[in-house]
Amino acid sequence: MDQDQQLFLQAFWVKVRETIRPEVDAVAQDLRSAGHDAAISTQEYSSVPDRLPAAIGPALTLVLRPRGPADGIVPPAIEFHGDVATSTIEVRTSAGHRQVYDLDQVDTPEIKTEIDEWLGHIITASPV
Repeated sequence: MDQDQQLFLQAFWVKVRETIRPEVDAVAQDLRSAGHDAAISTQEYSSVPDRLPAAIGPALTLVLRPRGPADGIVPPAIEFHGDVATSTIEVRTSAGHRQVYDLDQVDTPEIKTEIDEWLGHIITASPV
């Protein structure tokens, strides 16, 4: 890993800690308070593919698990993925939405908009 990649990874996790994670935590708490099962996970960067379904990390993911049996159901998810090759943050959802931001473009309003659009899609697609 070169110095630019190291600097991007450091900046990505600072952005996650200071901007993205507080919004994701607040939404997860609201979902839990409403009786839903919400889980947050992180994936570290590896220069070697780890055979996980997502592209090589780093990433922060929020998953909303449906109530009851989930056989065959892909739970709604939103992921904030750091693309080390392009030094950008890609927001991905299980519904196929994809939005790419330069690291310095991602602030609280953008995070709130992405999460609100994700939740809006979930509400209109099917009740969870």
